[in-house]
Amino acid sequence: MLALSLLGSLPFANPAFAQSGSVINTPLVGPNSFTTLVSPVLSPDFNRDHNVAVLEEWHPDYQAPGAQIGSFVLHPQMTVGTLFDSNVYATQSNKDRDVALVLQPSASLMSDWSRHSLQLQASSDVRRYATQLRRNLNSWDVLATGRADLGSHLVLQVEGRSGRYFESPYGNDLSPDAQVLSNFSRSSGLLKVIYTGGQIRLSAAYDHSSYDFATLHFPNGLVVEQVYRNRIIDRFSGQSEVALSPSVALYLAGSFDRTDYSKAQNINTPVRTSSGQSVLGGVSFDLAGVMRGIIGVGYSNRNYAASAYPVVGAFSAQARVDLFPYQTTTVSFIAQRLVQDSGLNSLAYVDTRVSAEVDQSLRENIILIVSAAVARQQYLGVDGMRLSRQLQSTLRYQATRWLGFQAEVSYRYSEPSTASQGTTYEGLLFGLSVTARR
Repeated sequence: MLALSLLGSLPFANPAFAQSGSVINTPLVGPNSFTTLVSPVLSPDFNRDHNVAVLEEWHPDYQAPGAQIGSFVLHPQMTVGTLFDSNVYATQSNKDRDVALVLQPSASLMSDWSRHSLQLQASSDVRRYATQLRRNLNSWDVLATGRADLGSHLVLQVEGRSGRYFESPYGNDLSPDAQVLSNFSRSSGLLKVIYTGGQIRLSAAYDHSSYDFATLHFPNGLVVEQVYRNRIIDRFSGQSEVALSPSVALYLAGSFDRTDYSKAQNINTPVRTSSGQSVLGGVSFDLAGVMRGIIGVGYSNRNYAASAYPVVGAFSAQARVDLFPYQTTTVSFIAQRLVQDSGLNSLAYVDTRVSAEVDQSLRENIILIVSAAVARQQYLGVDGMRLSRQLQSTLRYQATRWLGFQAEVSYRYSEPSTASQGTTYEGLLFGLSVTARR
């Protein structure tokens, strides 16, 4: 269904700053995230420890020690913040602005074993608006991951995840004014096997996920059911990598999925059950002191069970390049192109996203992050597209091992080329938060 992608999977977790709470962007699908609804498949691991990005720097004086519980380490965390939103309902006219109190409790329990690993994570995002109570939300996420080392060459990874999530007006599966009111439950599981021997690494994975969307309740009293968006996705994927040197490798990846919908959008359109295939190949690299990244191109197509829908195919691509001009500066460029199903008039679209980010370490415990992103959704079979843009700046200050502060500002704009693609949305968001962790 998707081209393989790195968006959302990087930057890598870092010891001192990865847990800094954000009340604007969340790592999963959230009310303000600039990501797609359905997660990508596998991606090559191009990090060979030849470079250390700003957000990956190890700062012992600001590392939360955690609490030792037997052979596990517990890391609890609480973020408390406030958010200002200039366009709460993502509408084109009659805009409502409001402030919200944000609470984000979370905890992770990680094994401290010399071999194998087990990790449990739980988090929640609770938002309470001052006047626009319809935008109040309670989201949660539970994740369990495990790794078994089967000898010196074979690794087995398993993952289970479940939660309730709120959509973003930048996913473009619906019109922005509908997506900001939408939430869904998702459950997923992943089984992955990795073989590494000499210069070759082979990966195979199966993942299963189900989406269940809640009813929409608009401010004007309109109620819209979303059962036609409910889906179950079963996906098989494989990947091979051949190292040309310690710094450069070639890879080839492919995936097959089946997406089952439970109901059609209306009596005039058939159910959108389909199967999809994608092939992607390219190069990954990690050049010490210079750059690291991945560049790949391929093709994705989708075949629908109902003959009323044509076969959809498109060129797909992925790229991420991290540059290291100075020890205190990391510059990242990310691009992806993939095919997505849409709940908007039962149309599929090609999603193209490009972003750039600069991470600047001002001091050991102060980081400035500036980013810009553009997303373009080209609907297939009709003349119409949507263009979305985002500019964001974040300042992180880690005062001690246990206490951190963050300030964020973001400008977002999303505009369709025709009225049938939904409404125009423009918004400005400010966020202030404090994070306590152990």
